[in-house]
Amino acid sequence: MMQGSVPFLDLFSYTGYKYLGLCINMLIGLFMGHLGYGTTGFYITFLWTASAASYFMLKTMANNTPTKVSASGPKREIMVLGFAGSQALTMWFVSQTKNL
Repeated sequence: MMQGSVPFLDLFSYTGYKYLGLCINMLIGLFMGHLGYGTTGFYITFLWTASAASYFMLKTMANNTPTKVSASGPKREIMVLGFAGSQALTMWFVSQTKNL
């Protein structure tokens, strides 16, 4: 991977914020389910929380990743976008519990 010095525990704690969004999604989905809008409310909330988690990860990793990285590794921008995109993908995968 990259040769930058981003502490492991910082990265671990930043990726944990997606679970707050998942809890909010489930609560809104349950509440809206009683009103007859369960899946619609869940997916609207999911889009909001997934985009917020991805934006948070994008900005956080862009600020914490050094601009000067190894020339042999992947580019900094690709790694930062990969981390941000992985937040939305893992939120979707974890929220689809019917396949587990």
